[in-house]
Amino acid sequence: MRSLIFDTATLYYRAFFSLPDSMVDSYGRPINAVRGTLDAILAMHKTYQPTSVACAWDEDWRPQWRVDLVPSYKASRVQEIDEESEAVPDLLAPQIELLEQILQELGIPVLKQAEAEADDVIAGFVFAATSPVIVVSGDRDLLQLVHDERDVAVAYIGTGIAKHVLFRDEDVRGKFGVTGVQYAEFSMLRGDASDGLPGVRGIGEKTAAQLINEYGDLDAILMAAKDSSSNLKPKIRASLLEHEEYLMRVDKVVRLSDRFRVEETLEPTRFRVSQLLKELGLQSYNDKFQKLT
Repeated sequence: MRSLIFDTATLYYRAFFSLPDSMVDSYGRPINAVRGTLDAILAMHKTYQPTSVACAWDEDWRPQWRVDLVPSYKASRVQEIDEESEAVPDLLAPQIELLEQILQELGIPVLKQAEAEADDVIAGFVFAATSPVIVVSGDRDLLQLVHDERDVAVAYIGTGIAKHVLFRDEDVRGKFGVTGVQYAEFSMLRGDASDGLPGVRGIGEKTAAQLINEYGDLDAILMAAKDSSSNLKPKIRASLLEHEEYLMRVDKVVRLSDRFRVEETLEPTRFRVSQLLKELGLQSYNDKFQKLT
């Protein structure tokens, strides 16, 4: 038994921006994001041969509860959207709606919850899982879910589907110097500019990994900062103390939990025929999915 759960937004955004919008359906509408997403699901299914498949959905890509904790969270993306004058979102939005309907018709569960990003839903699914899980995403934040004992791995597709990297604990440590369980605190200390999270001044990846390996976790690191007899360098100590309140808030933003626990137990996936795919002139995808059943 093995589940494959997709961070769906990663798939359709990558497909939309990498494939030409000359890919159209039978009505002449761009269908590049839909086709690219379905191709990715088929490719990863072929590679990992899962028993069940699910797609996690962003019900809210910037939840207010995260913004309340750290106002800068994804603020730059909001500005980009406000300043965007091109019609690119107009070409993608209807495809997202089509994709959700197609997935459901194919028999692939679409998992989402109010006030939750796909990351939260994936975490809820992983924490409730009793069998191996592979998470497919281009978001490094999900590396914190990697856990060898629970048999949870992340297939990171930031470099593309064909060149994706399967991360287990030894791979996370080899790349970042920490384990999957420690990755959230590593990210909090280092920061993440793409999400509007500044991190702690003066602490980059190397220093973050060193602190975590020496002290174990964020609480212990802050205790060391308050202990004048600890071995922390003065500048690092001062910066940690300066950012203590921020770290307490960002912990709740970055660390994924079972807050949005997914209690749904996935049955073995039996792919069905999508009538919508037929109508859109994409019957070949029905044929491909049927071969997997």
